[in-house]
Amino acid sequence: MESNSGEDMNSALSLDEGNDLYCRCEPYIFAHVQTDPMSTNTQLFSMLALLNAYVPNSYLNMEECQKILGPPDPIYGGPPFEVRMRPFSKLIKVSGSVVCLIHPDVATRSVELLADLGTPRSTLAQDCVFQLCGEEVQPHTVQFVKDLLTRREMGPNGEEKFSMLIKDIIEKEKFSKALWVLKNASNKFRDKHIFPQTVARLYYIGGRYPNFKKAEKWAKKAIKRAQNNSYAADTLGQVYKNHLLRGAKQSSEVNKMAEKAFEAFKDVEMKADKELGPELSEYDGCANNSVSFNNRGHFGFIQVAKIVSEKRRHNNPFEDTLKLEVEDKFEFFEWYLSYSQPDRTTVEPNYFWEDVAICYQLYREKDAADSTSFPALLDCLNHGLFVSKEKRAFTSAVTEKTRPQLEQTRDELKTDYEENVDDVKVAERYILSNIILNNKGPHSPQHALVRKLQAILQRFLPIGANSRDPEFYLLVLLLFWPEEQRMVGQENNDEELQEPDTNNDQLQDQTLEEADVEENNTGEESEQPPSLDMEKYVTFMGNAYDRVYAKYLRGRYLLPLFFLGKGSGLSRWIHRSRLDKMVEILVETQLANEPSGSNGNKMKIEKINDMWSSGEVWQLPEIQDVLQPIQMETMQSGEDHNAFLSVGGKKIRKSLFQVHHVCESELFYLGFNIRGPVIFEVKGQ
Repeated sequence: MESNSGEDMNSALSLDEGNDLYCRCEPYIFAHVQTDPMSTNTQLFSMLALLNAYVPNSYLNMEECQKILGPPDPIYGGPPFEVRMRPFSKLIKVSGSVVCLIHPDVATRSVELLADLGTPRSTLAQDCVFQLCGEEVQPHTVQFVKDLLTRREMGPNGEEKFSMLIKDIIEKEKFSKALWVLKNASNKFRDKHIFPQTVARLYYIGGRYPNFKKAEKWAKKAIKRAQNNSYAADTLGQVYKNHLLRGAKQSSEVNKMAEKAFEAFKDVEMKADKELGPELSEYDGCANNSVSFNNRGHFGFIQVAKIVSEKRRHNNPFEDTLKLEVEDKFEFFEWYLSYSQPDRTTVEPNYFWEDVAICYQLYREKDAADSTSFPALLDCLNHGLFVSKEKRAFTSAVTEKTRPQLEQTRDELKTDYEENVDDVKVAERYILSNIILNNKGPHSPQHALVRKLQAILQRFLPIGANSRDPEFYLLVLLLFWPEEQRMVGQENNDEELQEPDTNNDQLQDQTLEEADVEENNTGEESEQPPSLDMEKYVTFMGNAYDRVYAKYLRGRYLLPLFFLGKGSGLSRWIHRSRLDKMVEILVETQLANEPSGSNGNKMKIEKINDMWSSGEVWQLPEIQDVLQPIQMETMQSGEDHNAFLSVGGKKIRKSLFQVHHVCESELFYLGFNIRGPVIFEVKGQ
């Protein structure tokens, strides 16, 4: 019997050590299980093996183990636990009161051996449901059993359809056994909607032939158990969507299933909109809570609209009624995917944006790549990148935006603004188009253009000063952020970093419009606009984010949109795509000598993700050459030490900045996401 005081129950032994012990014990286990398959120690070992094989870091308490073994308990003079568990003892580890197997691979091999000896996974799962989950079951044990049967891993194409155990039961036993286990679990845990949900999913996609009628019945049962839960409601929409896609043939059936699916997904939207994050649930005991916003109502609607249009291409009865709603959902996903992703290293499946863009094309006859909305402009420089949603969705069909294309967009938005000078949204897009264009290169300061753009923004500042959207405050912070931050690390390099100052060099870096701004600039325009209180506008942006996007983007990673660079004027704001491109080039060079194969793209994306998540990107000379480090200062107030950034002669508290991860140094790179400024620690500088 192994003993360990560490918290990670599955890491005490190496894989080789665990396998060596297993090989030595296997003959004895084989003989014991064959001789006495129903013994209590065989049952306990079997359930531990199943849990540890499929649920990482799962365990049972010693008290639970003794209940399964039955009397006599060691405290009443019975033999020690180690003795009672022979011949399995050497494969079991005890840490305090916690019991598990010595290694997950040993657990997996044990489950396979038990299956070969006549105790299949479905039987072991059934034992876990009924033997481990009695009247006085521990909450952690219920969670382990729930994860065993319903926890779906994230695969290359999104979330898997079923837990690994259910997948193995279907593949290694048969479909009916998986149904048997899940139906019994549903009857056992009558308060949990996840089990009838999973049964419904089995009926419509788990078997060789879908049974949509039974799937609908179980999906409705899940909704009955959790009437305010958007995820429970989503299952019914998925049943109708799959019936529409795979079962509906006649026009009348297509229409009927589409109507049911639209209604179901609208119900998902309504319930998701009322759900709160866990941190807010205490203020509303009646509300359902979820870590992240459930986007499946929006996306399910898009998918159903797309399926209907493809099935009834020349006679779509929903075409006129759905146009505006499709556009609304398209706009939702534009900002949703431009501003965020599930976490730092996970993106939506490749088909996600593909379905959204195709549906938009079908109903609005517009190309998603040509959109000039604010989030679309922010995202347009990403189009040619390997990591972009466009490239992942459409591979070679999407190309990088050219400078002439961006100039044309800027000119069109300028015209639009001149015709709508009081429309703040139009002004925002025109201003952003200039910043985006400058990131395409050549990267010139364009100080006169900056002053012109500042003047446009200033017209809207007095009106509703704290009621604009985050996009407005993002532009305020970019255009009015003082340039004194260039001093850090640059004191001796001013000559190297200065932009060309001659008229000829400047004009080479300008478009006709930018040169025109310089030529027609009056003395009044050349004056510096009043400095703004950056801390106030950082606060405004955070408040605006909470009001507009916090509900929808909670639990997701907010993508950095711009970084503070070493230039001046417009050239000091570095779009994230420029960093991504440097990283991609480096990774492609590193992988150039690797053998080509089907997993080449997987290796590439993993390497790119590793560089970002580890902070290795900040050590690349190419990135260090363009980004401007900033330094936090510390001010003592009584016994407290408050960190702050000095900007424009005023202090911004560090607490107002988002922190990419726990930072120990005082040197940072500054970025901006849709919530506001975020600091990235610079290591090794």
